[in-house]
Amino acid sequence: MENRQEKVLGVLDRHGASLHKLLARLTLCEHATGDLMQELFICLAGSRGFDKANHPYAFAWRTAANLAFEWRRRRGRLSDREEARLPEKSPATPLEELIHAERLERVLQATSKLNELGRNVVVMRFIEQEPYDEIARRLGKNPDYVRVVCSKSVRKLRGILDRQDPAHADAEVSYD
Repeated sequence: MENRQEKVLGVLDRHGASLHKLLARLTLCEHATGDLMQELFICLAGSRGFDKANHPYAFAWRTAANLAFEWRRRRGRLSDREEARLPEKSPATPLEELIHAERLERVLQATSKLNELGRNVVVMRFIEQEPYDEIARRLGKNPDYVRVVCSKSVRKLRGILDRQDPAHADAEVSYD
């Protein structure tokens, strides 16, 4: 147990910032991110699977992603405006910010409906911006297989999003 806690602390020391960023992006909720980081530590410290993992960071990443999607399932749609603002480029106007936040929320909701491998590949590719080779290395898969999983997962996401809002599935809004 002592050795496991040291191993967990080592992973969190080296990769805690990236795991925190992942949780923030997946939950879009600042207070949930801190709670989930604590829950991640507890899960890893109590996990026998963590001891057996060949790649402790990959195990921690997968656990963090699963915790975030489980939190999203429990919470359902956001009922308040405690959304985290991502540090990247933000839209220029409040209307664009609202549209961006709503789109991101819809995509994350749909992503939670994918199987675990598809969800992990989509998150690594499009949220973390990882190249296919890195995703394949982290998952212990072939890069070509990862591309296929990503393509099928994106196709499934489009189907899910189209079913949520069929009237606006392919329509591009223009105000000209």
